[in-house]
Amino acid sequence: MLETVHRGGPELRALVARTVERIGTAAAGPQRRAAVAASPARVEPHPERPAVATLRATTPARHAAAIARVLREEHLLHDVPWSRLAVVVRSGAQIPELARALSRAEVPTRTTGRGTPLRDDPAPRALLALIEVGIGRRPLDAETAAELLTGPFGGLDPLGLRRLRLALRHEELAGGGTRPGAELVAEALAAPGRLATIEGRAATRAARLAETLEVLRGMADDATIEELLWTAWERSRVAERWRRAALGSGIEAAEANRDLDGVVALFAAAKRYVEQRPVDKPDTFLEHVLDSDIADDLLAPARVDDAVLVATPSAVVGLEFRTVVVASLQDGAWPNLRPRGSLLAPQRLVRALEGRDAASIDERKLVLDDELRMFALAVSRASERVVLAAVDNDDETSSVLFSLAPDAVELLRPHDGRPPRLSATPLTLRGLTGLLRRDLARASAAGAGAAADAASLLALLAERQVTGADPDEWLGLREPSTDAPLFSDEPVRVSPSQLANVEESPLDWAVSRLAGGSSSIAMSVGTIVHWAMETAESPEVEALWAQVERRWPELPFDAPWIAEFQRRATLGLIRALAEYLRDFAAHDKTLVAAEGRFRFPVADDVIVSGSIDRVELAPGGEVVIVDLKTGTPETSQPVIDAHPQLATYQLAYREGVLDEFLAPHGEHRAGGAKLVFVKSGVRGKLYREGVQLVLDEESLASFRERILEAAKVMAAASFEGPREAREFRGKPVPESLLPRVPEVTHD
Repeated sequence: MLETVHRGGPELRALVARTVERIGTAAAGPQRRAAVAASPARVEPHPERPAVATLRATTPARHAAAIARVLREEHLLHDVPWSRLAVVVRSGAQIPELARALSRAEVPTRTTGRGTPLRDDPAPRALLALIEVGIGRRPLDAETAAELLTGPFGGLDPLGLRRLRLALRHEELAGGGTRPGAELVAEALAAPGRLATIEGRAATRAARLAETLEVLRGMADDATIEELLWTAWERSRVAERWRRAALGSGIEAAEANRDLDGVVALFAAAKRYVEQRPVDKPDTFLEHVLDSDIADDLLAPARVDDAVLVATPSAVVGLEFRTVVVASLQDGAWPNLRPRGSLLAPQRLVRALEGRDAASIDERKLVLDDELRMFALAVSRASERVVLAAVDNDDETSSVLFSLAPDAVELLRPHDGRPPRLSATPLTLRGLTGLLRRDLARASAAGAGAAADAASLLALLAERQVTGADPDEWLGLREPSTDAPLFSDEPVRVSPSQLANVEESPLDWAVSRLAGGSSSIAMSVGTIVHWAMETAESPEVEALWAQVERRWPELPFDAPWIAEFQRRATLGLIRALAEYLRDFAAHDKTLVAAEGRFRFPVADDVIVSGSIDRVELAPGGEVVIVDLKTGTPETSQPVIDAHPQLATYQLAYREGVLDEFLAPHGEHRAGGAKLVFVKSGVRGKLYREGVQLVLDEESLASFRERILEAAKVMAAASFEGPREAREFRGKPVPESLLPRVPEVTHD
């Protein structure tokens, strides 16, 4: 019986002892009482480097960033080689994501597994998607077109894709069409010559991708999967760019290396498949790769360079590291007390064959013992330091295993009135460059002499070709490529729904107009409810909900319970909408137009255009314009009276652009406009209305001037944004602390 432990100090041994004493293993005892050797070779813990520490981050991203920070401190401040550091997680499924996050944080990593399945590797998956669309295995719809264009082989960013959509949309409107830009992009990729009339880099790259798809379509019947892959790869023209990036350093080089490794693995898999099944069609290879969640076996030796090992407890058996980070210690995940083999229960069969009484065995206790053994194995691999890490927020909590380290130092929280031990000082070249640039800007404002140190260090980093150190790479120092206004040779189009955004913050409007943005679930639900109101055959709840059900699969939800919660909320909107439509019919009103589009000039270079949810005609001839709202109701009457969207609709009626809808219904007169809110009701109704009375000629003339002022802002070359964060926890922020927002050019 070995009575002495030569790995780790008293703190680490105490953590291991508290863990193993809770494991109910028969005949265990003397070996658990082993003492720590008083070895002169053992490294004593540094005062600022506690032997047992914990970190609880509020998000998974901060969790990975904090672990990366710990590892960089160990390597840079305490001279620990990367290969003597390890990160241990409970499940092998957690390894790829965490290893990639650490690599993005400039921590070299290695794993013991076979890698990531090809279908989950971004670069091979994008290349396979290109092949799928090219040979017709996958339809080329709007979503797929956006995926191809913004992927690694399309070459467009979201801004480039938006510009392409806008250009195609302008052509469509000029030709009298009404199709959306996303649909036009998909059509353009299906027809290579469609983009010949569009100028710009985005159109050029999209045209090249369309030509590639056309070539692949022509090869679909006779080519092997290898030939298809080589054709798509060579026509993408990314090989040289990725090679140059891979030969560099930093995050971009690491990503390029991973992308190249993934593509090489894909070509190797295709080569083996063709050799084994030479007569099979490319479809069978695509099914084989895309339906498999297991990585292919690799003949290449495992990585042995200086890198941090990310592995499971079973993979670190027999190994020793100076520092071990036990990551993702979440409640319910580690320990995971779900009984093993619950489907076939093989352990019960073994006990029956051995003649043991199964009723006297606590299944959960056996599982807990296994979980504790894995935890003990993980923490016992460290010779100097253990860090326990988890995400701790309103949705996730840290594991009960943290209680085994009651005296551990929390790295992310202040202690003894001092700042957290895990400070925010950067330990990467990228972070150091940013810190020096900030110090240089502040020092330059204080005086030229104080900026010398920061400038000299930046010059040294620039000489070593560190990204971002050279002032030539800094944003904001170059002259704008153009100072031309946003609308120079075309009229300004003012949308009723965007008028308030322009008035509130020209800068936010410009960013949204130029860069676009993603649609939230609430916005998507609102779109579907509007569509249901327009297309339902009757105003009954069942008919409206049937229309919602047709488009419900379009909505992406992160979890089934979120989908169910949103479904119930949407059903409430539909019930309120159905009640409004029933009341509409009960008052003998007539629906004149639904989603009626209009367009009229306010000046020679200003055009107002948009669509109206509903134009309703009362029995007395009053025309009321209705806009449906699925968001939080606005209850302030002054806000309703000045609502720009409703005022635009009233101006459209006064300009006579709605006469084409009203002509078959005889005499009519203005009846105002209103917002119908279906999220919550009032006075016994499931809905509520915000009514804007009929605007007189003076009010309409004033509103025309309001539109012209907004058009001037929209057509400008630069845009200002309002100052924000004027209050913090209910108290006003001093004016001197408010950020000053500079003018931002549209370039």
